[in-house]
Order: sequence, then C-alpha cells, then structure tokens
Amino acid sequence: MGCKLGSEMPKILSAEAVEQFHRQGYAGPVQVLTEAEVRDYRARLESFERRFPEHRKKLKSKSHLLCPWVMDIAEHPRVLDAFEDILGPDLLCWSMAWRVKEPDGRTIAGWHQDSAYGGVEPILVFGPLAFSECGPREGCLRVLPGSQDWGALPHRDSEDGNSILARGQSITVPLDTSNAVDLALRPGQMALINTRVVHCSGPNNGLDRRIMLLVEMMPAHAWYPGELRESAILVRGEDRHQHFDEDPRPDTEFSPQARAAWEASIARRAKTIFRNSRLAPSEAYGGTRPAV
Repeated sequence: MGCKLGSEMPKILSAEAVEQFHRQGYAGPVQVLTEAEVRDYRARLESFERRFPEHRKKLKSKSHLLCPWVMDIAEHPRVLDAFEDILGPDLLCWSMAWRVKEPDGRTIAGWHQDSAYGGVEPILVFGPLAFSECGPREGCLRVLPGSQDWGALPHRDSEDGNSILARGQSITVPLDTSNAVDLALRPGQMALINTRVVHCSGPNNGLDRRIMLLVEMMPAHAWYPGELRESAILVRGEDRHQHFDEDPRPDTEFSPQARAAWEASIARRAKTIFRNSRLAPSEAYGGTRPAV
C-alpha cells in the first residue's frame, strides 16, 4: 500500500478518494479546470500545433519547458491541491506530457507500467487531465486496481505504429483484466494514478480528438535511483533535498531559450526512457523516429 504522504485534511479530494488512492493506486475524477479554462488551453494547444506542425510531438514530454501556458497549468492551484492531498505540500513537476488521439480508431496503449521506464522513489503520480471528452469511446485510460503492489512486471518493446507509447511497450506476462476500471473524464477533470499501476487505453472511436495532458508530480523528497541526475521544477512548497537539478522556466513560447532548455532536459530523459532499448529515441524525446 505504501506510505501516506498527504495532509490529514484534504484540500480538494475527499478522504475516501485519498484512501482509495493508497489502497487501489488511483483516485478521481476531480474537477480542476473551469469550462473557460479548458477552452482557452485547448485553443493554445491547437494554435501551437498549427504554427509549429513539425514540432508538435515535442509536446509529448516536458511541454512546460516550451510553453509558459503549460507551466501555468502545472502551477494551477486546484491541480496542485489535488496532488498535495496525495503527496504532501512540497511538490516537484517531473513532466507535462500531452497525449492526443485523433478520432481515427487507431491509436492505443498496451498494458504497461510507467515505472518500468525510469520511475522515481518512493512515488511518482501522474494526473490525466482532460481537455475533451475522454470516455471509453474516446480511448480513456483503463487501470487495474491494486496493481501498484505487484512489483515491476516484464515488458517488451515494439515498433507498433499505432502505439502512443515511447517504446510501444507492453507487459509480457498474462494479466487478469476482469476488474479493469475505465477512468472516464469530462473536460476539466483529472484523475490521479500511481505510476506503478498497470494501465492501458483503447482507440478513439469518438467524433472529437481525445486531448489529455499527463501532469506528472512527485514529493520533493523523491529521488531518481539511476546513475544519471534527472531534472524537475519546484511548483509548490520547498525543496530541502535537492535530489534533482532545476529545469529552467520558459521565457516565451517556443523561444530559442525554451527550445535549448527542452533539448537539454529531454536528452537526460531519453537516456532514462530508452535505456537498454533497441529502439532509438523518438521525436518526442529529441530523436528522429516518428512518434504517434
């Protein structure tokens, strides 16, 4: 079940939701953005895509280093309140990762654990935040409750052109998915998921794009157990531990300074994500291999 880091009096989550997170590895949904905020941020995303079409896949990892408006989402009070209820008052942002599925019935994610590819200790939590309808028809996330306690499961890479994942990864051992839960989200809602939880997502068979932002946060005392020193940004409270180098904040959207900061940070991340892989880094991690 792991240690409980959040405050005794939750700010935004119910006590039952906090308990569910620690028992089953996930909680939510919780409303963190208004309808107006959803419209504004979606418009900013789609404007970026139109203006920089050859660079839009860079938003799949650490997009807050490229766009001040994504940094604003990372520091949104209600977003941080939800994470504080789980992780405590001192929070580091690890990444802000856009996951967009076109309504083409193709893009999927196999069953996997994010923690198998460069996680931190003792916990890293990601919050899928919806900017469109994200239900079963649109390919929402599915989780296996309690799977955060199963340990690290074996995965294999693939070059599946329909996989939204960095390495097309999937778990190789048989799984009982009979109790899988669909984490359906309305626009502006966010769930919270332990990165050790086994999860997947199906194709988008809806009428609109499935637009989701993975908000990845950890407590300031967390550390990366690998050989490389990773980077993050303090978004609430204090960092008395200094286990991570500080990522620089963007000055303006996609400026030369912001791009240089993203490239330096993503080079570290690529070494972590693609460690021991036969696959080269994708364009989402500073490489040239196409990313879905």
